[in-house]
Amino acid sequence: MRTNNALQVIFAFFLGLVVVAFVGIGVNTFYPEPEWTGTGEGYPNWRLTTGIILLVCATVLLVISLMLPEAQGVLSNGVLLGGVFTMVYAVGVTVTTDRSVLRFIVVAAALAVTIGIGWVKFARSHRVAGSRTEVGEPAAAVPSAPASEAASGALASAEASGAPASADLAGRLAAVERRLDALARALQP
Repeated sequence: MRTNNALQVIFAFFLGLVVVAFVGIGVNTFYPEPEWTGTGEGYPNWRLTTGIILLVCATVLLVISLMLPEAQGVLSNGVLLGGVFTMVYAVGVTVTTDRSVLRFIVVAAALAVTIGIGWVKFARSHRVAGSRTEVGEPAAAVPSAPASEAASGALASAEASGAPASADLAGRLAAVERRLDALARALQP
């Protein structure tokens, strides 16, 4: 039975919204907004502290999403979205404060966490490994005689020039050439 990808995306998005609502309500329950006075004292400190608390919660959520197994991709993506939404909430609360240096530090921390988690979640796990294509299928699944002949020729010319040739490099080159050949065939009228 095929999985319903659209339903999984909707569920992950909804889970992200519920997670950010849970975190926001939890923070406001245990660290409530101060009573408004005519001078507004304490309110900027509350916003900054709330932004920091939300940033820490967002970071924890993002790390949890990385620790969930790949088999639980929908839950992992939902928690990841919840962390991202909480990070947006944290930055929004922090930006409204008048403490410019502290505001900058919180937003810089949010940026660093977001880049770090994004690299771990997406860039590191989507590197082309060996001769695998971007969609995770073996490169041999896309047959193309000209590409494999070109890869063999590139490997032979590398060996002839005395450069170290590796089968891994040849496999990668063959995969790239197969993709380019497939793209050329798709673009031909």
